[in-house]
Amino acid sequence: MEQPCPQCEPLVRKLREERDAALLAVAVEREKANAILLSQKVPTPPPPKPIRYWAVDAINDGFKRALPLPHRGVRALLKALRK
Repeated sequence: MEQPCPQCEPLVRKLREERDAALLAVAVEREKANAILLSQKVPTPPPPKPIRYWAVDAINDGFKRALPLPHRGVRALLKALRK
């Protein structure tokens, strides 16, 4: 194994310190970014629809398929009554 020259040791030490300082700065910035991301709230999924909504939707879909014209008429009537 070769012995490093006495003139190179201070230079190598200085380069290692600069490298370590740069890596530390990157690590600090990464920690800040992670803290920002983790402090944000994750949206919760909406709760499932109650069974009565599923039943009404199924009846409505069946009514639409079986009687399309009366369904449109009822919708138009309800829309007119709301105004």
